[in-house]
Amino acid sequence: MVELSGLYGLDIYTVRGKYVGRVQDIILNIKKGRVSLLKVKAMKPDKKSVGIREVLKTSIRIVPEADEIRPLKEEGTLDIPYERVQAVGDILLISPDIPEPVATQ
Repeated sequence: MVELSGLYGLDIYTVRGKYVGRVQDIILNIKKGRVSLLKVKAMKPDKKSVGIREVLKTSIRIVPEADEIRPLKEEGTLDIPYERVQAVGDILLISPDIPEPVATQ
């Protein structure tokens, strides 16, 4: 079980490894007794505090890739339905908007 207070400030990534942002608020559905939405501060990957990045600044360059959650634009707030959450731990993993292609045999 995860406490709601533990979700605040968690970094969110897609299951494909794309950085989405950081949890800013949690919207509850009181009638259903569950989390319905995560309000996420949309951040570009280079704005995220990495820690070791300061040490390796001259040898590593972070280049943002095309994002499947939202087009690159000014930072704002995203609404992510909680149904998209796949895993919660030190980070939050969500499924992407674009479904994975299914291999047919």
